[in-house]
Amino acid sequence: MTKDTTFLTWDNHACMPLRTDTSFLPQLSRYRAAGVNMVVLNVMFDNIMTWHEGMQVLSSMRSWILNRPQDYRLVSTPDDIPLAAKEGKLAVAFDIEGMRGLGGQLSMVRTYYELGVRWMLIAYNKNNEAGGGCLDEDQGLSDFGREVIREMEQIGMALCCSHTGERTCMEAFEWSKNPVMLTHSNPKALLDHPRCVTDNVMKACAETGGTVGVTGYGGFLAGGDTSSENYFRHIDYVVQLVGPDHVALASDYVFDLDELASFLENPLLGSSKSIPSMFAPEQFPDLINVMLKRGYRDDDIAAIMGGNLLRLARTIWK
Repeated sequence: MTKDTTFLTWDNHACMPLRTDTSFLPQLSRYRAAGVNMVVLNVMFDNIMTWHEGMQVLSSMRSWILNRPQDYRLVSTPDDIPLAAKEGKLAVAFDIEGMRGLGGQLSMVRTYYELGVRWMLIAYNKNNEAGGGCLDEDQGLSDFGREVIREMEQIGMALCCSHTGERTCMEAFEWSKNPVMLTHSNPKALLDHPRCVTDNVMKACAETGGTVGVTGYGGFLAGGDTSSENYFRHIDYVVQLVGPDHVALASDYVFDLDELASFLENPLLGSSKSIPSMFAPEQFPDLINVMLKRGYRDDDIAAIMGGNLLRLARTIWK
């Protein structure tokens, strides 16, 4: 297969500024220029924002995207994604990092889903009313967390266990009736960091039918190296562990570095105060070339680049 081969490319987690100022959103054009077809944008996370602040961010992003139908398609169904690709548009959906964003109210799951949120993780680093975070004394999945997961299954929202404590992860995998995602979590075997996950967690996630999304955030890559070759090394580790049908991509690319610096000053986030490099949207075509050079089959590349996530969307979304 030649380097000009086209694959559906899906970045399952990227970070625009978490404020109503939309001045950075034109940079979404970088994804379109790089041939990326689908991106999921974060709109809120625990420990920094209240749910109503997150709702304001979500509303402003939705409005900006809906006002530019010539370039972007706000995703409603899985079929919107290949349709957007055919039309040369970037498909966009949203995610929430932490169930604190529900404000303790189950009915918010449906509201967020109807506004375009397609996955939500349990706890962002620290414990919340739903379960344990990876930087806290994990007490496991709570009764409220179990209720939220059941509600997500009814509504069609996918469950994520990134940033979540290992005990809570394993209990969520067992409790969930749907496939579960680790949307942006790298193997602890390659970097011993509390945000990275063990082989056992990745295997258990794959056994649900879900995906392990490898992140391009430099703080979770060995040596802080965000080259396509090093990113591939982490992808390949997960492929060898759980198989290509359970691997996906999520760059965790942060567009506003000043905002990132302010977030890193918050000890609740448990991150380094130095800003790491990140795998950029422009690197996705090069990543495909690296996979081709390493002898990956076309079908496996297609699955990893976006096919696996499209399959999960068709399984989970309603």
